[in-house]
Amino acid sequence: MIGYLALARETFDVEFAESKFSKAKSILLSLSPNAIGFDKLVTNDEDADKALSFFKSHECEKIFLFQTTFTDAKFLLNFAQSINKPLCIVSFPEPRTGGRLRLNSICGLNLGMHSLIKNNITPEFVIIESDDSVNKSLFLNFINGSNDNQPLLWNKATLSGNEVDFNYTIDKQTIGIIGTRPEGFDTCDYDSNEVTTKLNVSLVDLDLDDLFDEAKDVAAATITETKNTVSSYLQGTEELVQEEFDKSLSIYHGLENLKDKHNLDAFAIRCWPETFTEYGCASCGPMAMMNEKKVSCACEADVLGGISCNILNQMNDSPSLLVDIVDVDKSDNSLVFWHCGLAPISMAKEGTAKSGIHSNRKKPLLHDFSLKQGQITIFRVSKARNKLQFFIMKGHVIDRPNSFSGTSGVISLGDDSPDKLEQMFKGGLEHHVAFTYGDISDKLIHFGKKMNIPTYTL
Repeated sequence: MIGYLALARETFDVEFAESKFSKAKSILLSLSPNAIGFDKLVTNDEDADKALSFFKSHECEKIFLFQTTFTDAKFLLNFAQSINKPLCIVSFPEPRTGGRLRLNSICGLNLGMHSLIKNNITPEFVIIESDDSVNKSLFLNFINGSNDNQPLLWNKATLSGNEVDFNYTIDKQTIGIIGTRPEGFDTCDYDSNEVTTKLNVSLVDLDLDDLFDEAKDVAAATITETKNTVSSYLQGTEELVQEEFDKSLSIYHGLENLKDKHNLDAFAIRCWPETFTEYGCASCGPMAMMNEKKVSCACEADVLGGISCNILNQMNDSPSLLVDIVDVDKSDNSLVFWHCGLAPISMAKEGTAKSGIHSNRKKPLLHDFSLKQGQITIFRVSKARNKLQFFIMKGHVIDRPNSFSGTSGVISLGDDSPDKLEQMFKGGLEHHVAFTYGDISDKLIHFGKKMNIPTYTL
């Protein structure tokens, strides 16, 4: 017996997600008419409990899990461990409209794969394609397969030539951790002892209230001055709700004050939901402004993501950015790197930079632009398969319009970019990767050797 269920998060476009679930379910039922499933989108803990009870009382040999939108991995991990059956996660690309990221399904797949592989569970996955005959074939591969998957092992990274021009210094870092990572974000876990002893990083724990208190004390004249500066390089700031815009700018100054007070080099910040629900603004724009100053700010309290960016900042003397991989297009041989709106302004394609509001939470300030074209180096201090390692790749930002509201770039990884994306996911890479412009891959490989940290690529 084949089973199925679907996950969603209500801050995304649930109606669109329902349509994706319905179509994918119809493909499955055309192949396996006796398949049974939990037909309501699982969007909360109550639904999750009901879905788990359903599959405990209706035993299935294999289960399709439709990842219709982004979700955290809390339910997915609990479900996989409790049911202990072969699992295929089905994810859904979406049109690059330049508007709201309506599903963010592929990022949910990425986060879920990391969490499961870290816990010694290796599911299969399918990224839905435009040709349903291909999708049927992919579904049948899971239905008829042996399902004895193992995590994919990446290739050991090697220097491209002689060890020359490795003139860089990575100073001891101090990372400020503001708040805790959201529930179900295993991708943002870290071992504090490992971070201190193997990565030479000091950690300073702070509360969100420390940031909010600093922000509340910022003088009105200071906010006005910063507002004028921001409005000089971002279009449309006059259309924002000015009280919320002011609050967002006060977060920027709060971060600056905490940096100076605690001698911090970078931040890992629990950026949602409390900045929206308790303080009343988005932190994306302020974090982008700090990123421009090469004081990296990682979303979702992602400590290793913040360290990744700070290593790039020091090695390249240029701002870096932490992104999600949110789309893949086989016909175009491309991916999309995106985040809500925290790319530094120096990464903007000329003439595209404007202010924005968060696509789900509807509050400012966000940067909204397409990333400028150019060669990039992709990097992650990773805990894939629960082992500390470096992951490195080369890529290129293609000259394209903004794919989704916020800051995004269309990315080529060379030949067969979609296959490389699948290799990242099958190896358990986190849902955040860092990048900087230029090719510094050899320096990073050299640094990995120097730090005695295994370094991998594809």
